[in-house]
Amino acid sequence: MMKKLRIISVVFLMACGGNEYVPKPKAYPKIDFPDRAYARFEKEDLPYSFDIAEYILARPDTLSNFQLKDQWYNLYFKPFDATLHLTYHKIHGPEGLDSLIYDTRKFVNKQIDRAQDIGEIPIQQFNPSLDGIYFDIIGYTATNLNFYITDNTQNFVRGALYFNYSAQSDSVAPIYSFMKADVKHLIQSFKWKK
Repeated sequence: MMKKLRIISVVFLMACGGNEYVPKPKAYPKIDFPDRAYARFEKEDLPYSFDIAEYILARPDTLSNFQLKDQWYNLYFKPFDATLHLTYHKIHGPEGLDSLIYDTRKFVNKQIDRAQDIGEIPIQQFNPSLDGIYFDIIGYTATNLNFYITDNTQNFVRGALYFNYSAQSDSVAPIYSFMKADVKHLIQSFKWKK
């Protein structure tokens, strides 16, 4: 009986590859990116319009008591559970513009402790008819992409992209890169209403 068991064990081990352990190769989950098709996002109450990818849901922003915040929108990247928060402000004089730019920089600079680098790209590189700055924040931060767009006299729009979950930058890098291209397209197609 013992002899039969040993033979069966040897046959079984040989069939399973013997004592050699072969680890599974490192891999990342397959990501199915949505097709890129864009539609114009335009609302009567907004002084601007732009193109967004068709897979993005645009929703009015709400305050903590669930009342709508005028002219603030959240663009929900549904397949990736991420949100681009767009806030609109009416500019009240040169001091008002300076204050809005200061607030945006202050918000971006809060990421400095965890950021490896913060790149500032003039919005004109994406759309020559606009003023503003695109902030590309590299590192494990709450937000890696911020921007503001202004006409310098009346209107100011700020954008901040967040994942709606805790994510490691290296593991979401392909997703972030995909979304970043759609945000850049938004900026390229952005127009102030006259």
